Amino acid sequence: MELRHLDTLLAIAEEGSFTAAADVLATVQSNVSEQVRQLEEELGAPLLVRSRKGAAPTEFGAVVLERARRVRRELEAMRADVSMLQGLQAGHASLGVVGTASRWLIPALVADLRVLAPGVQLRVNEAASERLFVEVAEGELAQAVVTEPVADRRLDLEHLLDEELVGLIPADGPDLGPEPVALARFTEEPLVLPPPDNPLRRQVEAAAAAEGITLAVPIEIEGIRLIADMVAAGGGVSVLPETAIPPELLGVRRITLAGVPPRRLGLVTARDAQLSLADRAVRDSVLRLVKRQQELMAG
Repeated sequence: MELRHLDTLLAIAEEGSFTAAADVLATVQSNVSEQVRQLEEELGAPLLVRSRKGAAPTEFGAVVLERARRVRRELEAMRADVSMLQGLQAGHASLGVVGTASRWLIPALVADLRVLAPGVQLRVNEAASERLFVEVAEGELAQAVVTEPVADRRLDLEHLLDEELVGLIPADGPDLGPEPVALARFTEEPLVLPPPDNPLRRQVEAAAAAEGITLAVPIEIEGIRLIADMVAAGGGVSVLPETAIPPELLGVRRITLAGVPPRRLGLVTARDAQLSLADRAVRDSVLRLVKRQQELMAG
């Protein structure tokens, strides 16, 4: 088996037909067919089903394609590592991050890399943890900062940080009494929270359920900054990670809540993947910045 066999199979899967794959590979269709025949003969299984509409992978082909994509990613990472060591070109890195952590992490990360690893070109994807799990497991992202727990067995998890959840109320809101304020008292006010499938929403609901409270959420908003702005405008109260609330936001008060456990953030990578030098530089920077954030929170 040679790399050209895998390249041919990948081209057919991505383009949808032998003819289109031949165009992409700058060869003739007979060569594409021969490459597939040799690969099927060596593996002893049919890899593609041909039809008038093109070609589609068989069950065996889907398994081989998944492995072939991993091989291609490893080759690309190897070339990037060698290029970085030779100083020939910049290394490419990718990082996913949940929205509540991006405010304090990403600007500092970019500044840190600019000084310590100026050759790294970073691609950042901000998304919900569930989406980031999939993108890291499937190799679209090298790593991601997510909320725990992580159930996907394809991923390795490194715990990063515990984020305190605080109550956020309008500056001219009601006097809720001495802090920490009981969750039952806090949730008597109109709540503004993310939709039910959001990890933060689930955590707040779990804390409420532990105290026998059923939450009424008249306003659901996807987006922490918009939730904070809604509270500042007098639209209700919310429970948010303290680090996700912009320090420059006016018109709000932060309230310490009783009975609400901290939110856990972790760094996930694919279990069978090796980070490139560029991605390792990003990981090292993330760990440094998390340590700095912990010191700020402790102070």
